[in-house]
Amino acid sequence: MKNNFFLVLFFLSCFYVINGQTLLDKLENEKQEETTFYTQSTFIGTRISLGHSIETRKKGSLEISAKNRFWDLPTQTSTSFLADKMSTRFGLDYSITNTFTLGVGASTLDGNFNGYLKYRLLQQQTNGVNKFGLTWVQTTSYRSKKIGQVELRDSFSDRLAYTSQLLIGRRFTRRFSAQLSPTFIHRGSTRFGIDDPNHFALGLGIRFKTTIRSEFVSEYFYVANPLNSIETFNAVSIGYNWALKNISLQFKLTNSGLFAEDAFITQTRKNLNTRRGNLFFGFTMIYFLQL
Repeated sequence: MKNNFFLVLFFLSCFYVINGQTLLDKLENEKQEETTFYTQSTFIGTRISLGHSIETRKKGSLEISAKNRFWDLPTQTSTSFLADKMSTRFGLDYSITNTFTLGVGASTLDGNFNGYLKYRLLQQQTNGVNKFGLTWVQTTSYRSKKIGQVELRDSFSDRLAYTSQLLIGRRFTRRFSAQLSPTFIHRGSTRFGIDDPNHFALGLGIRFKTTIRSEFVSEYFYVANPLNSIETFNAVSIGYNWALKNISLQFKLTNSGLFAEDAFITQTRKNLNTRRGNLFFGFTMIYFLQL
């Protein structure tokens, strides 16, 4: 009886040891999963300055935006206070999920009506394998006014343009972030045979965080095959973003008065300098709420 008792005790001890190790393994795996953190706020908002950032808002978020550009006419007889002309874009953006957003907008200068789809493919991890964030943006725009006159206007499809962007962003330090934006633009028509309706561009955006709710930003878009029928320049912007509780404010100096991606990337007619009429001051107010 004594030997049998010790034999049973031995097998029970082995059973508890094996199950105990299995339980510890499960707890260790769960602990490892819990310690994977995602990088937050690579940029303060969903826009850097001119274009989109990799950021998307949480499910059910609604953004209501008003973007303005002010500039002077290149004439010495102007007597307007502050600025000779102004252009405005009004927009609505809604987050279907934490990673999928859609938006619509309209601008006054070129009568551009546009919509976009934005999907976050990958989010940077602070201690995981994802070293950068990845977001896809697809935009369609319709131009109702003649600006630049580089497109045909014979049909509805002639006035359309499509922009595809892959946004690649990384937060390198607590203050510094950068983003590359490979871009493909297709215009529905071209008026001149020397102009290619397809354009390839590369955007670079950087930010330097000053406080928990503010940042200096800059963007630059290089176009590999610009238009030949008119003289254009690469779009540049230098700005300051400030986020309050439910409102974001953006201030910028840029050489473009256009808002849609296909427009400001390929049809910026001004060079960035202090000559009268070449410098645009931009002010944007974005109000967002959680539905």
